[in-house]
This record gives sequence, structure tokens and C-alpha cells, in this order.
Amino acid sequence: MPRRRPGVLRAAERRTPGWLSEPGRIHRLSLATSAAIRRVECESDLYEIFPGVTEAALARCCSFFRLPGRTLYPGLADCPCRGCSLDDVTHARDVLGDILAALAPRPQVELGRRIARIDAQLLRRTLPDPRAAGHPWRCEAWWRMRLYDGVVDPPRRLP
Repeated sequence: MPRRRPGVLRAAERRTPGWLSEPGRIHRLSLATSAAIRRVECESDLYEIFPGVTEAALARCCSFFRLPGRTLYPGLADCPCRGCSLDDVTHARDVLGDILAALAPRPQVELGRRIARIDAQLLRRTLPDPRAAGHPWRCEAWWRMRLYDGVVDPPRRLP
């Protein structure tokens, strides 16, 4: 039986990881940052983070701001699964925060600039909930303390 050459064995060991072999980049982010985000998405143990979630969350935030009207009201997602829950723009912002916390400093700065623009629009185009101070979820992130569309008590984020 013929023996494999050492070069063939080493080449098999140096396979490109799945997160790096996927081509493309996230819109308005560099290729290096997109690769770092894909790596975090593939290696994360959090339920909400899966491959492609950052791009989906950014797209959801942008589509929320394209809605007509000066004042916008976030709505709850119809389905609680991790893909459909991004329909709630506040959950999408939570996911972006989780990704941001897991990144290395350089990609973190680049994605942070993009999230800062989203936060500015979210702050400008949504209204604060005056009842938020008396509820147990008041210590959560500020984007969860906005007036929701037809919801008296917005859901708490699961730990």
C-alpha cells in the first residue's frame, strides 16, 4: 500500500477554518473586521450568537430606521427562536453588544463606530418610557427603556 507523502499530511492539517473560508464582508466593515466577527460568531457558546447574526442584526436595525414617521416604537418579535427574535430591534441591539464585547480591540472599535450611529438614531427616533423607573428591568440597557408598540411591560433580557 502506498504511503502518503509528508507534504500531503501537513496540508491536511492546515485546513482553513470554516469562519475564514467564507468569502465576503459585512456591509460597511473591513474584511479583517468581518473575519473577526465571523470567528466570534462561530466560536461563541451563547444561544443568540450564530453564524451570520451580526449582519442580520445590523440589517434589522437599518430596516427599522427606514420605517416612515418621525417617532418609532420597537415591537416584540412574534417568535422567540434565535433567528426570529431579531425582529425586535432592541434584541438585535443586545446581540450587537454581545458581539462587540467578544471582539479584539481593533475590530471592536470599527464595529463600535457603526453601533454608535445606530444608538444615536435609536435615541433620537424612539421615546423614553416614563414608567421605566418603577420596574425591575430599569437597570438594564437604555434601549430597553423605550416605549414599545402596544406593550405595557417590555420583556426582560434573559441572562
